[in-house]
Amino acid sequence: MSTHAGPTPSVARTLYKTLAVLALTALFLLSLRFSATVAGLVDHIAGTGMWLAVYRLAGANDATTQEQMIVMAAALVCCLLAIAVVEVADRLFSRLRPQS
Repeated sequence: MSTHAGPTPSVARTLYKTLAVLALTALFLLSLRFSATVAGLVDHIAGTGMWLAVYRLAGANDATTQEQMIVMAAALVCCLLAIAVVEVADRLFSRLRPQS
């Protein structure tokens, strides 16, 4: 019994999706630098009780370590958001593309 759902994606398609994820991640990270709205949202989240608990759990006692944790979390969120956007776009394009 096969659990294979569809054709195997090509190497080129995988490469394009990977490059798109990298580019979108970079753009999302740049928005942290150049958008006051996004930066303000990150500052707000970093000051919540949940983040304070994460700091304590990770042993981040000084401002430098806390800043590093914020940057790592922001990079992770930006990457996950980029993956989601690329996957949704890929599925939409797959539906619009005529099947051969």
